[in-house]
Amino acid sequence: MGLGLSRGRVAWLLTGALGALAFVVFVVGTSVSLAEPGYRFDDGELAADFGVLAGSAALVALAALRIRVGDRRAVTVLARQDFRPWLPPRDDHDGEDLQEETRRLRSLGRRAFVIALFWAGVLAGCAVGLELVGYSADALLATGARTGGEVQRVVDPRSGDGAPSMWVRYVAGDTALTEEIVRDTDRRYRPGEKVTVVYDRDDPARVRTVEERNENQDGVGFLVVPLLLAFVGLPWSLVAAGGWARRYRAVRATGWRAASVTVVPDYPVRRGRHAPDIHVRYPGGTGLTLRAASSTHGATSLKDRPERRAWVGGWGSAMVVLVPRGPRRYAVPAFAKTTR
Repeated sequence: MGLGLSRGRVAWLLTGALGALAFVVFVVGTSVSLAEPGYRFDDGELAADFGVLAGSAALVALAALRIRVGDRRAVTVLARQDFRPWLPPRDDHDGEDLQEETRRLRSLGRRAFVIALFWAGVLAGCAVGLELVGYSADALLATGARTGGEVQRVVDPRSGDGAPSMWVRYVAGDTALTEEIVRDTDRRYRPGEKVTVVYDRDDPARVRTVEERNENQDGVGFLVVPLLLAFVGLPWSLVAAGGWARRYRAVRATGWRAASVTVVPDYPVRRGRHAPDIHVRYPGGTGLTLRAASSTHGATSLKDRPERRAWVGGWGSAMVVLVPRGPRRYAVPAFAKTTR
């Protein structure tokens, strides 16, 4: 199978996107660090920074080259590919002109890529936001006022019930304050212990110690949730974009064949269940079994109507089932489990 129609293209697409994301995040993060007053490069840090930038840029260039080479190879593969194991010869049963539906597959891939760009933006924005939260704590340490403080209470919550913290009493000017400071080191504190407190002269309630950064937990929590979603959404969207792209190429090469399909979900619901199987029957009496690919265009909603009129296109692991659904047609990505 040619690289342009295989999972290799998706892998290189994902690799290139992650390389580009690493480049952007690293540039933004380094720019934020350089904006910090008095920032100096440690020994070897500048060389390491250039190494990371050059490496991520080279990874993007390599991925783009491999995708281009694969696309050219795909043209040669499709020219000599025998589609008969998956599709019957064209005949009058194929009926309607479905070129518009073929083009819509490309649109689905582009839409998935736009969604991937959105998740990349979320990932980059959250990474920069977390960098800024850390920068704020470092800036307070460098410019804040220092005073003595005393630990009043130590909080060690159960796992999942919040971050460990301590309540510290200190004097800012003429005002005595007691504030909670989130602990992010392994140091063990006890009530009555003396600590050095660093507070903001303009906002004395904004405080940390020399050792504990006391980063804004609301800000961190606000950023971590979309960051985790982006870690899932970005690769999922890129895989979807690559999958629709290769299915578009496959269907453009094979065209569509009229068929009837029956969707059989993997019931009962349990761990390890697979996506629905799609039993395909062509007018000449031959048929095969497909399995729906993981996608927002799932097949489960089509289970209530057996022997549903449909069209099938593509080959091997790059197949599409097209079914009438209201005024439009609905495309389900699939891969072949058997041949005709």
